[in-house]
Amino acid sequence: MAKYYESSGKFDYKSFLYFILISITVLPLLGLAYAYCIWYIPFIYINFIIAGILGLIISWFTKKFVIKLGKVRNSILAIIFGLLAGLVCMYFHWAVWVDLVINAGESYGNSRIGVTVSNIKILDVFALASQPEILFSLITEINEYGTWGLRSTTVSGIFLSIIWIIELLIIVGISTIIPISAAKEPFCELDNKWFKEKVLPIFSYIENRSDFLANLEQSNPETFSQIIRAENLEQNHSIFTLYKSEKGENYLSVQTRRAKKNKKDEIEFDDTDVAKYIYLNPELVRIVSEK
Repeated sequence: MAKYYESSGKFDYKSFLYFILISITVLPLLGLAYAYCIWYIPFIYINFIIAGILGLIISWFTKKFVIKLGKVRNSILAIIFGLLAGLVCMYFHWAVWVDLVINAGESYGNSRIGVTVSNIKILDVFALASQPEILFSLITEINEYGTWGLRSTTVSGIFLSIIWIIELLIIVGISTIIPISAAKEPFCELDNKWFKEKVLPIFSYIENRSDFLANLEQSNPETFSQIIRAENLEQNHSIFTLYKSEKGENYLSVQTRRAKKNKKDEIEFDDTDVAKYIYLNPELVRIVSEK
């Protein structure tokens, strides 16, 4: 028995069907919502935060409806699905955003901050989405003149292109994070099912991580002898996540969380992975479960 779980690299061909389904349902709607958000929120820094949130939402949908349902255990395929999901969402976003520019109406505000009222014509959005050469031609034209400004200066040209590239990298980059992690989670090839994941109650902080890991790798019954239940989530503690299959195979992931206070006197944590999907024999499973 290997000490750590290793993904088989396999996948179900239905995953491609699931990806197509979210590409024609969920991703266009996310692109629509994102286009309206950045159109009516005239703060570039907030827009970058929204871009990050969009990337996480795309990532979650890709994990839930493509990686998990499609039983994707292949990291490269997970990356491809994540990247494509981000690009599909952004493509529909561009179609919506360009139509908002075309239908722009009255502007309100001042030289420093303001919004322009606009709304899409859904048939025109579909027309733009179905004609990429026209869509990107309009984007190039809009880039030349710009549609918004910073401190009364209209942003256009190379500077606007850089902002758009950063936005794209944020969304497409983040959209791959969760799918990659999900594809590496334990999967039982005999059952053709993902292992059941169970986060155990929090435990005390593991001070000597190297010794703990060495004992865990040797399946030493004394591994958890110094570990006790923790009660305060705001103090240093450890997170144990158990993965169990119907065939009785078990893996464990362990993470330590060291508490610290930031400049606002708020509690934050530095997280460190101690073990990731390490094999756990039945005796150790019983010991840690009874803790």
